[in-house]
Amino acid sequence: MSTMAPVIFATRSGGTTLDRDAQGGNPFASALIDLAEQAHADLGTFAAQLRAATESRSGGVQSPEWLALPNRSPWSLHRSPFDPPESRTALLLVVSAYPADALPPLYGAAWDERRVAAALARNGFSVTQGARGNRASLLKSLRAFGVASHRCESAVIYVTGHGIEHAGETWLLPADYPFERGYTAGNLRRHAIPVARIRQACAGQNTSLVLFAGCRSPGDAVRHARESGTD
Repeated sequence: MSTMAPVIFATRSGGTTLDRDAQGGNPFASALIDLAEQAHADLGTFAAQLRAATESRSGGVQSPEWLALPNRSPWSLHRSPFDPPESRTALLLVVSAYPADALPPLYGAAWDERRVAAALARNGFSVTQGARGNRASLLKSLRAFGVASHRCESAVIYVTGHGIEHAGETWLLPADYPFERGYTAGNLRRHAIPVARIRQACAGQNTSLVLFAGCRSPGDAVRHARESGTD
């Protein structure tokens, strides 16, 4: 059985995220970009500072939490010219355009794709982005990254879009999800992408990390957003 990467969520279980802050994107992305300019002793320190910065930027709406994070693992997202060489790869999976009659578009997420990619590239990552928002394209990108990440010492996946939480699992909703059918367990298995699948594809030799910036809303909340036209 493969080991799944740790994940940092942009918000608590059942929580929502803001698509646009003062910098034009998700407060979690804005905090991540700022922290990418600072060295951190270990993953635990990085996660704690990411939580505090996100809470501050979102006015308490978002409070990041994490799963399976090895707190004392020595690693820093930031790289200086004096650090030892390290092979690094990153994948950005961003679903920002949804059918007009389904869910609101995520303009901030589209902006975040560009600025998060730039921040990662500045810190030595070979960045793959531009996946289409449909499920088949997202899964294809994950399969390819699962192979590529095995060859690198550090691997990061940044993913965002409309998210939903069901039975303790967080799911990314692709743009071609059949929204009119609702969010039953069966529909999610067939048409959405679980965070567990994303974690499996992140397989760096030394360090792996998934950053999930989407909402973790219950199905009823997502249905309300669709019917009312709000995010």
